[in-house]
Amino acid sequence: MNGIPKTEIGLASYVALRVDDWTPEHGCCAWIDASDRQCGRDALTESMLCTRHRNLALKRHEKHVKKTLKDQQQRIEYRAKMLPEWEAELAQVEADMERYGGAPTTDRAAYGGAAHPSIQRQQLRQLSDTNVQRMAKLSRRAQDLRDKIGAGQ
Repeated sequence: MNGIPKTEIGLASYVALRVDDWTPEHGCCAWIDASDRQCGRDALTESMLCTRHRNLALKRHEKHVKKTLKDQQQRIEYRAKMLPEWEAELAQVEADMERYGGAPTTDRAAYGGAAHPSIQRQQLRQLSDTNVQRMAKLSRRAQDLRDKIGAGQ
């Protein structure tokens, strides 16, 4: 495979089963399903394929490129459509995280010494299994939304 351009090796991968053990003596490396064998015709100069299979590989490559561009355009359109929804949901998730995980009071004196019973209950409530699970779920969702929102920036 020395001397064969990588583009030709890539084309061969559209019609051949394996291209890693090919040598020029093998001829065309395209696989023929109908007869369950390799083509074996003389390969073109600086190619691994005969004329027929190279043209077939070019057509498949063009089809693949068109599909890839179409998929990429669909992803861009979907992201543009969903971006406002994702931003709104992220704001809601962050508000929920503040509500369930924020400090019960901003009074620093409440955390030292004897605290008011309502503050103690709120502090214990934040450490409950249910609240920890809720916060973990909200945190994962927020990270997922940040990844989606930041992916195109």
